[in-house]
Amino acid sequence: MAKVLSFLLLWLFTAPGFSQAVTQGRTSGGLPWAVVELPGGDGEWVAVWLPPDLPVPAGWDEGGSAGGRVVTAWFSALSAPSVLGSALAAFPNAVAVTLVGPVPARELAAVFAGLEGVVPTAAPQVFCSFADGLVSVVRKSSEGFRWSFPLPPPWDPRSELARALAFLVEKRFQRLGFSGPVRIEGGVCPVLVLEHTGPHPRRMLAKARESRRRLAAAVEDGELTAFAAIQRREAALWAVDPKRVAVAAVERLGWGQALGPLFFPVEPAPAALEAVLQEVLLPKAGQAEVWERERRALPPEVRTLSSGVVLAYSEMASDVGILAVAFFGVDAALAQALAQEAALLAAKRGLPSQVTSALGMAAASLAGSPEELMEALEDLVVLVGGSPRESPSPPALAEARSALGLAPRVFAENLGVVLALPEGRDDLAEAAEKFLSALPAGKVRRVPQLAPGLAWTDGEGPVQVVAVVELPANLAGAVVTEVLAQRLRAQGADVEIQPSPGKLALLFWGGGKATVQEQDEALGAVWETARLFSLKDTTKAWESLSRRLQGSAAQKTARQALSLFFPAFATSLWVQPEDTEVREVLGALPSYKILPRFGVGPGGVPARGEGKRR
Repeated sequence: MAKVLSFLLLWLFTAPGFSQAVTQGRTSGGLPWAVVELPGGDGEWVAVWLPPDLPVPAGWDEGGSAGGRVVTAWFSALSAPSVLGSALAAFPNAVAVTLVGPVPARELAAVFAGLEGVVPTAAPQVFCSFADGLVSVVRKSSEGFRWSFPLPPPWDPRSELARALAFLVEKRFQRLGFSGPVRIEGGVCPVLVLEHTGPHPRRMLAKARESRRRLAAAVEDGELTAFAAIQRREAALWAVDPKRVAVAAVERLGWGQALGPLFFPVEPAPAALEAVLQEVLLPKAGQAEVWERERRALPPEVRTLSSGVVLAYSEMASDVGILAVAFFGVDAALAQALAQEAALLAAKRGLPSQVTSALGMAAASLAGSPEELMEALEDLVVLVGGSPRESPSPPALAEARSALGLAPRVFAENLGVVLALPEGRDDLAEAAEKFLSALPAGKVRRVPQLAPGLAWTDGEGPVQVVAVVELPANLAGAVVTEVLAQRLRAQGADVEIQPSPGKLALLFWGGGKATVQEQDEALGAVWETARLFSLKDTTKAWESLSRRLQGSAAQKTARQALSLFFPAFATSLWVQPEDTEVREVLGALPSYKILPRFGVGPGGVPARGEGKRR
């Protein structure tokens, strides 16, 4: 007896168990079915792919499926041959049916008879859309990107290579310095998804796009060795999760795919895998979703270069940057002309641009890729340094401008440049520093304190008198200056505004009288009328100034460039000055007699103490 028992045990543990066997067929109506025989187990799993909106009979579970609605049920292996036929006959329509378990196909004749009454339904026709090159930016707690490419759909035989392709791309992606993972998503419309988590996601995405050819390079010997081992392990899934095998099998059957790869790993030929790899990655740029944390803009980092140019650099969460250049310390007409010409040069390169003017200064701002901005900066260097620009003006006005320290032409110290570049492009800020350091610098001039009263130079030419008003270099002083300029022009005077370190200068002048003294008296009457106005006028001036300096990113960058010379524009709290601040400036406006004035022309007889001849 013991010998017989030993023989039976030896036979049980050494006899080969039958392997997975697949039997496939179609009903007379064309419904595809498959029976997958698995060794071991004591129950049969049935999976049915249903068309949309078909009710699910009692006792069946509906689970998630990439292809559509798939329901499953488990039946004891002993009762399955007798009860499955009536159970499946309860479905009026189906796309495909699979049975997975130990019951062989030869014992399921009643099941096949029950399937004859099920009307076949075609797998859904799906249109897969893909907007190549699309980039979306979303806020997340971590930074990185998600980059995707369309894969062959499940009814395409090339889809069998998708998992090997994802494995290979992930290894190469990580060797290039990206974090991964790489996976397949999408079900009926599958996509290959490459992810990376880390700082500077826009720059890293650009780097990833540049590396597509390296990701799609020829498949080398040994690159798929680890993938083959993974496939072999996953092929044993049937032993622990036959239900999952049943669902996967019914989906493959419905799409017309072979069931063999569920149990026997696909070993792709390197040349075939390489062809699909290149077809997926090379013709398209892919879709991308960039993840960025919310952040507050930091004030620009300001440097004064050896040439005298004031350069400010800041970072933007954007693929494009903004360059703004402000002209300061020259007459307003020259500053405006240079800003217009800089904008015109940018427009010739196809870059959006605009010109902003305020307080006698002018700024041109333009947007483009960092490389395009570097080219525009080279244009600016040629514009400023290549052709000297004198600023001709009448003698009295030239004397007043010189007394305020204004340059007759543009030098490096008359430029303020702000670069708002994508994150991590410090290299371009360094390149800009080299460009701008090459500009010619002006001479250092000592600017004396302006003496009050009229000083004139005798001459035979036309009479001209220029008066200078100094105001505080704050927002209250700016709006008062704007109102004064408007009111002076309304009375026929010419006006120029010039910021200078720590103060704001308003120049106004006129001519046409016979003598300097007569012109001085006429200009005095204009001033006394101009300086009498209400707070309501300053409110309108504030609104006008705000419209010019606030709004778009380009306007803000232009304001930052202007603030390099007029710091009050740099305030982040851009609100109208308090009435008390404006009243303080209005109350300090001097009478005409104590304003510094410069005259040229024939002189009359001045009143006592009211002028001196040079």
